[in-house]
Amino acid sequence: MLKGIHRTLAGKNATEKRMELVVHNIANALTPGFKIARPLLAGRIKDEAVQPNDNQASVPASQINYVDGSFLDTQIDFTEAPLIESGSTLDLGIKGDGFFVVSVNGKNMYTRNGQFTLNNEKTLVTLDGSPVMGDGGAITIDGKDIKIENDGTIYIDKRVVDKIKVVTFEDKKGLKSFGKSLFTNTNPNSFETAPEKYSVKQGHYEASNVNIVKEMVEMMSTLRAYESYSKVDGFFADMISKLINIGRV
Repeated sequence: MLKGIHRTLAGKNATEKRMELVVHNIANALTPGFKIARPLLAGRIKDEAVQPNDNQASVPASQINYVDGSFLDTQIDFTEAPLIESGSTLDLGIKGDGFFVVSVNGKNMYTRNGQFTLNNEKTLVTLDGSPVMGDGGAITIDGKDIKIENDGTIYIDKRVVDKIKVVTFEDKKGLKSFGKSLFTNTNPNSFETAPEKYSVKQGHYEASNVNIVKEMVEMMSTLRAYESYSKVDGFFADMISKLINIGRV
């Protein structure tokens, strides 16, 4: 019974986290470059020790599986979203793999949100004021005729000044959300690499990859799951109460 109570509580907690993510996804349905998040559950954890019997050799803990529904982490879905044509010279969208590199407090962050602007120093920045990185560092744009090629090369008045830095990672599982459309790399063994296929589209920006209909379906499914866990939780609470009363007799 204790195992059943543990799994019920773990399930309720995971369902609450699941609902928080769904609400967060819906709230950012119109946020450029936003990527939906899903809960990563402990479906199979390999950390339970086993006591071998006389006819069984010792089994390494790393080979033991058991099912658990507890919440582990969030998993980002980096599915590409449609590009929206804005006509703005400094709006950029990536077609294919890759992220723009943004400097936040001296640290590289990554985004698919290419809605950029210029600050007072004529530095290319995000709408939050963080510098966008090029091959030569922060990008200065001082001129009238701004042309950005598909490979990210920047021409100012027909003169090459820099190239937009676009990077990717072999394993994107280490990328975690840092704000609405920024990501930080939490895996020290995963490094920036140049994407094999990508194209930078000037005058466009990427939309959110949230599908409102799917998220509403997910919300209803989550509500039903929480109601089921609550009923089971109530059943265990009633059973424990009866056992306590029997013990008092």
